[in-house]
Amino acid sequence: MQQFYFLSLGLFIYSITVSGQIIDYKNDKYWIDAGLGMFYTTGQTDGFSGSFSANLISDNTLYKIRFLYHTEFHMFEYGPTEKFFSVGLMSGRGLSGEYVQIHFSGGLGITGGKNRVSGPFERDYFITPSIPLEIDMIIKPLKYLGAGVNLWGDLNFKRPMSGMVLKLGIGKFR
Repeated sequence: MQQFYFLSLGLFIYSITVSGQIIDYKNDKYWIDAGLGMFYTTGQTDGFSGSFSANLISDNTLYKIRFLYHTEFHMFEYGPTEKFFSVGLMSGRGLSGEYVQIHFSGGLGITGGKNRVSGPFERDYFITPSIPLEIDMIIKPLKYLGAGVNLWGDLNFKRPMSGMVLKLGIGKFR
């Protein structure tokens, strides 16, 4: 429980720092995006991922709030599925051209979920601090529309995981 309080304090201080930036609506880029993809954990679990994030690029620095939701896929097995979520505050750097942008980011987050234990119906619920990492590659065909791929990793104490998400964004890209 001490880890949770420490991480919450860290996220609060980080959010104050990010929100203290002055947004220049003429020069800065900002957008929201959502996507679907897949994930893989160290526990041999894989399945589908859903992603939602809010992004701001100010002075060539990316600031991001990200939410990921993961659910295990079972086609012919009976029993409960494993489900995970991840919330993170991130910042990073990258390259942004007129039609393409690539950004690398990392930050602090919280990951939680439901693990299967030894029996098919036993569950282990957890919440743990995490370090989210991402590489965003976005094509910007229009000023207010972008599509891309996101490669991500989530380092944590219970279920480190990674994955890929195809996403669509709406906002000011150019």
